[in-house]
Amino acid sequence: MHQHHDPDDSSPGVEAIKEFVREFRRAFSDFTDTIHIQLAEGDLVSTAFTSTGTSDGPLHNIQPTGKRVTWTGMVIDRVRDGRIVESWGNWDQLGMLQQLDAVTVRD
Repeated sequence: MHQHHDPDDSSPGVEAIKEFVREFRRAFSDFTDTIHIQLAEGDLVSTAFTSTGTSDGPLHNIQPTGKRVTWTGMVIDRVRDGRIVESWGNWDQLGMLQQLDAVTVRD
């Protein structure tokens, strides 16, 4: 059983995470993650990354823009027997949505 801690979801389960990945692959067909640093201590692995992709498919109710977008994030995974059993993730979803012109932040 995998437990995921994220500001968006309390613990969506493996199938929900798989659907999230499929949705992102449909929205950003050239989606890539670049790992900048990865640290491990005991059963924990921390990863800092940058994600990029071109908006060439719908994402929820956001229509494709053709824009290349970039956002950063960090995740801490607990690993047991070679599998991730628990995760804490945080990524710049607001920054991504701003680049897609899906939200506007007021001063």
